[in-house]
Amino acid sequence: GLTVLQTAVGPAFQRSSEMLRGGLTALQAAVGGLTVLQAAVATAAVALVFLLTVLRLYCRRRPRRPPFEWTVMTEECRNEFVIGARWRDTVEKRGDYSRVDLVIPVNGKIEMKSGRVYRWALVIEQVNRERPEIQFGIQGTNFEHPWRLVTTTRCSRSRDADERWTRRPGGDRQIQEHDVVHLELDFRESQGELRMAINTEPFEIVFREIPTARPVMPTVMLGGHGSRVRVQATSRFSNDP
Repeated sequence: GLTVLQTAVGPAFQRSSEMLRGGLTALQAAVGGLTVLQAAVATAAVALVFLLTVLRLYCRRRPRRPPFEWTVMTEECRNEFVIGARWRDTVEKRGDYSRVDLVIPVNGKIEMKSGRVYRWALVIEQVNRERPEIQFGIQGTNFEHPWRLVTTTRCSRSRDADERWTRRPGGDRQIQEHDVVHLELDFRESQGELRMAINTEPFEIVFREIPTARPVMPTVMLGGHGSRVRVQATSRFSNDP
């Protein structure tokens, strides 16, 4: 078991081992006046600190499970996407969609209900150069309203069946390959909010007054062949300083 930990934490394990040896050397110099029991307890304490340090380093390096996996909700779109990776957390568009003016949805396999805050992050891993637009946000289960969508090309936004896109108040902002979009859906009140932060930028509120009576699902909409998005856990919170 220790060999597995050594492999996982690498150089950090060696540093921890050196710390342990140094601690034991100092301990040996100090145990001259201690009883056998006291010396044993002190040695065990040093070993415990070492073990906890190694385990903490190991847990930091282990990838966190994403908050949900992707799923295709409609049979006619099932062959349009490739869902893969360890936790089915990556989705890629297979072939260009037949209509160039449309993108089609793939959804997170989770129902987000009232009374909670939900957080997730989208990594834009690959973008089709000819059809770069990707939309993301939330949809009601079974594609019912509310719909709240943001587009990667300008960060403009749309709600429900409204065909008009509203410009981002702070000006256009393009989301590019390898950008990470952190999303936070606050459903604790009767009217919810969806907040977004790109990479290390501050959070901004993209939608207010979202009805919380019905559950919603995360969604990503793709149209161009090869566009790929991965969902991952996020450690960012909108109320962080």
